[in-house]
Amino acid sequence: MKVLLVRPQAPNKLSFTKILDNEPLELEYLHTALQQEGIEDYIYDGLVEFDIEEAIRREKPDVIAITGYITQETLMIGYCRLAKRINPTIVTIVGGVHAQLNYSRFYCDEIDYVYRSECVWDFVKLVSLHQGSARPGEPSLHQDNTRLEQPGPHPEQPSVHPGGIDAKALKEINGLCFRGEKGFVENELRAVDIDSLPIPDRSFFYRHRSSYRYLNLTEVATIKTAFSCPYSCNFCYCTLLSGGRYQARDIELVVEELARIDAQNIQIVDDDFLIDVSRLERFISLVKEKDIRKTYICYTRADFVCNHPELIADLAEIGFHYFLVGLEAVSDEELQGFQKQTDVTMNERCISVINSTSAHCIALMIAPVDADKAYFENLYRWIVKNKVLYVTVSIFTPIPGTPLYEQYKDQITSTDIADWDFLHLVMEPAKLSRREFYREYNKLFLRLYRLAKKTGIYDFMDLSYYKSMLGSYLRRKIRGE
Repeated sequence: MKVLLVRPQAPNKLSFTKILDNEPLELEYLHTALQQEGIEDYIYDGLVEFDIEEAIRREKPDVIAITGYITQETLMIGYCRLAKRINPTIVTIVGGVHAQLNYSRFYCDEIDYVYRSECVWDFVKLVSLHQGSARPGEPSLHQDNTRLEQPGPHPEQPSVHPGGIDAKALKEINGLCFRGEKGFVENELRAVDIDSLPIPDRSFFYRHRSSYRYLNLTEVATIKTAFSCPYSCNFCYCTLLSGGRYQARDIELVVEELARIDAQNIQIVDDDFLIDVSRLERFISLVKEKDIRKTYICYTRADFVCNHPELIADLAEIGFHYFLVGLEAVSDEELQGFQKQTDVTMNERCISVINSTSAHCIALMIAPVDADKAYFENLYRWIVKNKVLYVTVSIFTPIPGTPLYEQYKDQITSTDIADWDFLHLVMEPAKLSRREFYREYNKLFLRLYRLAKKTGIYDFMDLSYYKSMLGSYLRRKIRGE
């Protein structure tokens, strides 16, 4: 039995810049659990390798499991289709954050299972069911080979899965969607104890550490310390994950894992790391006690920063370098529309608090579809006035599965899932033509880059960096990605 664990390259127009590339932590969790059960696996990361067909033919997997974000949906389905074409008996599984809420988008011939749970042990159980058993393959249940758009769960529970697996065993797997006799069966998604996650084996990261960075920080490892988020911003997808139940991992386990990571730079990938003051104080105490000297990146909120300036200073003192803050907007009206529970005064105070330390504020902003030329100009002036050097401006994008998507879904005009990268319009702009909107957006992007470049924060983008970036871009073009 061999499992091929896959993360496709993210297909957006900035993916080739190689400035924000994360370790495939989700695959390393699965690798660790499979390893403990004696099941062989191979990790394919689209940031490291560029030919999935060659990998499938070389590794000859019995199972291929593919994770990905919304923009990778087409690639995920395409990889499953390719795997079945190479060997119809390969078991195909898709999972990850996009599939967790939008699982029915993967109901198609080429996919045997949609795995929604964060439980790595149930994943191993699913794989183990196929050891020595007949595997899902030809002939397919859906002979017309068309993709099912929005099928619901079928009430009848088959006694035997089409691949020969006892449906009772499949029904025990948390959150699993599997093909029955008349369509996909959807198991209930139950909460998973975050402390049940193993400390991941990072052998893959250590072999390819040069592939992962965050701006000027190189060889960046990632660590997860919580599921979901306790807030309810209506545009946020992450707060709905794990059944919308926020769970913080035992901070002692977090620091134990942190101490084991052989990397200087650490990105904490929680949707919001700065939640519980006592937990953070314990984190700071343990880091000092164990003399852990690392550099950190994390997400937080403006109101937390405003309310706890001393804590922000303490975090900066132990190595926190970048605080990514969802400021979102520069008007109270917009912030209220997002249900942020913050205001512009908080945003400005937040920037000031972080700027008073050795850390940097990375402001995460949203350009609304009703923006006009004056809006883009005012946003730029606000950024300059508040001395924000690191800024990303996303285009307003309702994500399927969120309340905001339900509000705007009738106005969606894009039919290409790759447009959901926050860099493309998925709705028609209200006050500008599409061309005018993109022109103003790109002009703002260039102005912000020039502003930051003058301060030296992009000095790492030297000639050797550009050569590496261009090489990566050309290799992907040759592969047709």
